[in-house]
Amino acid sequence: MNKSIFPFVLLFVGCMIQSEFKNVFDPKSVTGILLSSISSGATFECNEHSNSKSFGNINQVLLKCNRELAALDTEFLSDLNEQTFTNVSFTKVGNDQLLIQFDPLNQDGRYEINLKSVVSGFGETLSQDMYPIIVDTQLPVISLTNYLPITDYTFFSSRYWDFASSEPLNQFGSPLLSGSLASSIVIRSIQKIDDSNFRVYFETNFVSNEPGSLTIAFPNAEDKALNNVTNSITIRLIGLVPGPTLHYGRSEFEAFQNQNGDVIAIYGYNSSAEILRRGTNDFILTNPSLPEIHRGERGVMLDGKRLFITGGLKIYASTALPESYIFDTETTSFVQSGSMVQPRHMHDIVKLPNGKVMVIGGIKDYTPVLPGLYFTTLNSAEIYDPIAETFTEITNRMMSPRSFSCSVVLNDGRVFIVGGTDGIFAPKDTTEFYDPMTESFSWGPSLPIPVAALKCLKLTDGNVLIYGAQLSNLSNATMLFDVAKNRVMTVANSLYRREWSMALELPDGGVLFYGGAYRYNTSEPSRTIEKLDYGKSNSFYVMGMSRTSISKHSGVKFSDGTFLFLGGESGGMFNHGTEYYGLIE
Repeated sequence: MNKSIFPFVLLFVGCMIQSEFKNVFDPKSVTGILLSSISSGATFECNEHSNSKSFGNINQVLLKCNRELAALDTEFLSDLNEQTFTNVSFTKVGNDQLLIQFDPLNQDGRYEINLKSVVSGFGETLSQDMYPIIVDTQLPVISLTNYLPITDYTFFSSRYWDFASSEPLNQFGSPLLSGSLASSIVIRSIQKIDDSNFRVYFETNFVSNEPGSLTIAFPNAEDKALNNVTNSITIRLIGLVPGPTLHYGRSEFEAFQNQNGDVIAIYGYNSSAEILRRGTNDFILTNPSLPEIHRGERGVMLDGKRLFITGGLKIYASTALPESYIFDTETTSFVQSGSMVQPRHMHDIVKLPNGKVMVIGGIKDYTPVLPGLYFTTLNSAEIYDPIAETFTEITNRMMSPRSFSCSVVLNDGRVFIVGGTDGIFAPKDTTEFYDPMTESFSWGPSLPIPVAALKCLKLTDGNVLIYGAQLSNLSNATMLFDVAKNRVMTVANSLYRREWSMALELPDGGVLFYGGAYRYNTSEPSRTIEKLDYGKSNSFYVMGMSRTSISKHSGVKFSDGTFLFLGGESGGMFNHGTEYYGLIE
């Protein structure tokens, strides 16, 4: 056909069509069909002229189309999209562009603009009338909820992990595990709690409780903008590692730390002192022959370097010692200080907030031969002034004579004195307070059960854990003094009896129980380590096994949260070994 006469033919065809079909923008009209047939073979489409993926809030989208646009029904388009967008409007820009404006989108995700009424000037409908836009203001990060990055094996006790995402996820698949502990963990299933929280169930098969690490990655997780999770989580788990060997076995003693983090082991059935300097691997025997003290001495750090030792009992002696000594842990000098008003052993000792030291109760004399076994238990206390190096007996007497008790200074400055006995087979169920301001004693709350030869641990929250009683009517109760409520309650029962055990507070607020005998004066201490999940479930969990059965030992806590347990008795023999419980790998 000759192109020069085409307009006339088109006009002629148009004149032959009835008037109700003469809308050239109506795709059903014959004219519209003819116009479409002579247009480009490409489909009618509009593509975004701005970014299809926005890192930040967006409030408009500009679409450029490959045809001229017919008149827009903007009201219809706005109604069509009002459920997805707020204050949305549509504007034709020039002949072939469509500007869509709305209130900014703040929530990440995939959104769709409905363009069902948009047609070209030739009457064509869009090949893609649901146009997607992606809003992506951040990349998803996953965290492990309710657990510390440095934790222990009770991390696995509940048999699931809870994960939280920084934004809603489109998909959360099975995490990948790596690290020294990964082979001992099998993931079983995943529960979706909501779009941002997921629970992963697993099984464990640990062959030891040595320190290790676990790295959790999330390659199978992505957000609603189809971004992959960017982070992984590495957890270091604390456990047991053999430590250096003591020069002498020690039992019923307390180890100390100075300001440098050095560990001092002194006395405890051996009249000597040795030090493990921080960062070294061996104990140094600093004082092989100290003044004889067989057992029952008590000590406290006066300051960052000076250790104060009081009382005790010589072997085969019937009367306790009144002497006190100062051991300089840096120079290792050992000098006698003042003498107590009363000789004492198996007494309590605490450092008061004013820097002075209080010695409490204890045994004055001792007859160890049956049937005449007896103690003279004291109901007096004394104050030591480290500047004058003198002792002054407190005028007021204690509410009850006490030996084999434990005492701790509360956050308000009062001294809390717990249990004890004034006869070896007569543990007490009473407590009392000493107020340094009034220099007076008063009754405290009663204990659920009578206890003696026990230990006290002041926790981070200021409450006091009472445990390890040697004389407790064969109970394995662990008690707690709630300061705010002024009462003592049984917080939990350990799985095993733990007389002469050692408890220290873990970085996550739980309490680790290490060693302890099954029953009074036996050689059957427990190797099983337990954790009290304090303040959470308040239940005990098994934490693995120590290398040896141990009781009557001691322990210290380093600034990084690592513990060192040392000495004690095993099978009736003095133990020279030590064990770290921490992050040392």
